[in-house]
Amino acid sequence: MTHKHTVGEDVDCWCTRCKLILAHTVESMIGSRITRVHCKTCRSQHTYRPHAPGEHPTQSGAARPPAPRATRATPRATHVHDYAALLSGRDTSTARAYATQDRFAPKELILHPTFGLGVVMMLKDRTKIDVLFRDGMKTLLHSH
Repeated sequence: MTHKHTVGEDVDCWCTRCKLILAHTVESMIGSRITRVHCKTCRSQHTYRPHAPGEHPTQSGAARPPAPRATRATPRATHVHDYAALLSGRDTSTARAYATQDRFAPKELILHPTFGLGVVMMLKDRTKIDVLFRDGMKTLLHSH
């Protein structure tokens, strides 16, 4: 038996600010679907999320085994291989220190204080660049 919710009713859902399943009040609905709620603990307003991130309801109620994560290892290995190939034969001492106000060009080496040595892969728009680091691709600001 499914319960039909109404505006003003209390429901338990994931709070995006508290990062917990907490009591919320339904603020708006489209048909029988809850769309907006507000947290009774922190009073933030957000989209209704019945489950915590990464949790999915199962149809039978039985616990579902976790999805295999082998696909994630392959892109990371590819990033490390690409990263090593992009750096091979290049003088890493020519890397410029990263600063958001500086402008960078594709294939330029940069030295980021947190991520380390990186290669600018592409300009995303006037103020963003994609940079490949040893740990993977990051989007950074430039000309800002």
